[in-house]
Amino acid sequence: MKNLRCLAALLVCYLTANVCLAQDPTLHINPKWRECSFQIDPSLTQSAWHEFANEAGYVAYFRPLTDAKPMGRGKNEFAILQWQTGINPAKDAWNNTFVHPNATHWLVEGPRLPIPGITYRRGITDKLDAGVYWTKSFGANYGFFGGQIQYNLINNVEKKWSASARANFVSIYGPQDLNFSTPGLDLITSKEFVLHSSWVSIAPYVGVSARLSNAHEKTTAVNLKDEHVLGAQAMAGAVAKISIVRLAVEYNAAKVNTFSFKLGVVF
Repeated sequence: MKNLRCLAALLVCYLTANVCLAQDPTLHINPKWRECSFQIDPSLTQSAWHEFANEAGYVAYFRPLTDAKPMGRGKNEFAILQWQTGINPAKDAWNNTFVHPNATHWLVEGPRLPIPGITYRRGITDKLDAGVYWTKSFGANYGFFGGQIQYNLINNVEKKWSASARANFVSIYGPQDLNFSTPGLDLITSKEFVLHSSWVSIAPYVGVSARLSNAHEKTTAVNLKDEHVLGAQAMAGAVAKISIVRLAVEYNAAKVNTFSFKLGVVF
């Protein structure tokens, strides 16, 4: 009987501890901004800062949602896109780097953090494409900008198979408390399938990415070392080409997974 009482007491302690751990953290409040904004809290630790640098690299990574086939000299693409990354805003890495307009306004109100943006690409040569990317969280104190070049390695016109390498860069702008950037490299291959005449096709693609996240705090609230974190991810997606319209979806498998989609026009 005594053993049963001890076992029951241990079970109660275990359940109580887990309930406490499962409770949502206290949000840091600053009504200066209408949306969640970057502001480092003094409680941010080096380990949480490292985790932020790692996960933010996946959140901000430049995803153009394009196949490996070159655009062609002089062609242009303008697109709107959005990627959604499954971060956990209750982690110290995110809770202690953000402030909120009120005590119930979470950074992520659904299962994923949405990052909308616009992008422009142009065919520089028959093998080289270049693009730029921009986004701004309106009502908040931050946005991202970036650029990318894509060089075609293989373009087999007969088999409609292509392979390309990409170099990209994304940086944050706006926050006073930190600098953040993430350059990366992609290797991608794709095959185009013509569905109707020459104006409807679909091009599935797969690839891998390597990136380096760089986080630097510049506030007196903490004294943390810069973080430089390597990361990798795999991608799989498809681009539907309907005359001048481009529709694309992509899934990135990494520590935090991302689902992205794009709507663009080529001219």
